[in-house]
Formats: sequence, C-alpha cells, structure tokens
Amino acid sequence: MSQESLSELQRLDTEIQRLNHRRINLEQRSTLEAALLEQTEHQVQIDAVGAARVEVATRQRRHEDEAQIVATKVETDVARLYSGEVQGVKELEALQHEIASLGERQTGFEDQAIEAMEEAEELASRITSLEAARADVDNRIGILETEITVTETEIDVEMERAAVGRTAAAAETTVELVAEYESLRPGFGSATVVRFDGSNCSGCPSVMPAMEVDRMKREASDSILNCQECGRIVLR
Repeated sequence: MSQESLSELQRLDTEIQRLNHRRINLEQRSTLEAALLEQTEHQVQIDAVGAARVEVATRQRRHEDEAQIVATKVETDVARLYSGEVQGVKELEALQHEIASLGERQTGFEDQAIEAMEEAEELASRITSLEAARADVDNRIGILETEITVTETEIDVEMERAAVGRTAAAAETTVELVAEYESLRPGFGSATVVRFDGSNCSGCPSVMPAMEVDRMKREASDSILNCQECGRIVLR
C-alpha cells in the first residue's frame, strides 16, 4: 500500500467519525427534545384542566338538579296554598314559611350552579389557550423532525461516499497492515498514522532517541514504519 492510500484510509475514517458525530449531535435534536418535553407539559396541563372541568360540570349539574327538585316542591306548595286545601291559619303560615325557605334554598342552589358554570367557562378558555400553545409546539416538532430527516439523509450520502472511498483505499494494502492500523486506531484516533518530520515522529509526545531517529532516516523515503516510542504507524 502506498503512503497516500494509508493516509487516505485514515482521513476517510476520521471523516466518517466526524460525520457520525455530527449526525448523532445535530443541533435540532436537543431543540426537538426540549419541544417534546414542552409538548408533554402542555398535554399534562390540558388533561389536568380537563379533569377539573369535568368535576365542575358535574357539580353544576348537581346544583341544577337540586334547584329543580326544590323548585318542583315550591310549585307543589304554592299550588296547595292557592287551592283552598289548607284552611287553618297556622297551617297557612307554616306553608308560607316553607315556601319562603324553599325559595331561599332554590336561590342558593341556582347561585352555586351559576358559579360552577362560570368556573367551567374559565376552564374551557384555559383549555383553548393550552391547546393553541400545544398546536404551536406540534408544528415546531414537525418542522424539526423534517429538518432532522433531511440533514440525516445528506449526512448518510456523505458517509456512504466516504465508506466507498475507504473500501477502495483499504483494498490497496495488505489485510495485515489494515488490521494493525485498525487495532491501533482506538488508542490513537486520527493520529494513528503520522509523519516522520526528519528528526522526530510527529505523534510522539517527547523527542525521539537519536538511535530511533537514525533508524528511520536509513529507511527508504516511501517506507511505512512503526515508532518504537509511541507505537504509531509512521510514514517516512
């Protein structure tokens, strides 16, 4: 394998790694996660307000039913009052007192029903507002998902192109050398294959011993070596 092919293999691996990292860490993903949380929060609020609205509506119907029961009783008593059925003064006074008391109870139930109705209207307005906010979030989520899909497709095309190039570069060397390179790459990453700059291995963190420098200088200019100090593959 030529030095150019080995260097190209590493370049393409680095490019594939970069593209994969970009694909995983798309900016839209974090924005989408935040939008999904917002969507969930809106739905939780909608459900809670909806449950409260059902409870209030039930209370309103109960008060209306209670008011109707009392109203029916009032009608019956009023009918008795004017029917002539009740003759005694005390009985008439008692009936009139009962009618007045029932009227107060009816008014109380009706007032409670009106209060519940007004509360239900406020809750309905709150639900409408929350649903509008959720619809806005739903729209943003749809846009973000589309953007992510489009960007992923673009990145996948680039990754496929790089993968094809990598296969071609790997085919120009021996299986053994590719295996060595791949075994070293997890530790050295994009600096697995480095250059010998004439006096040092560019991958070494420290200056190479003179004997190692001499050894590399004696190799052919297109040699592919291993640095005895850091273990990287060195292009002469």
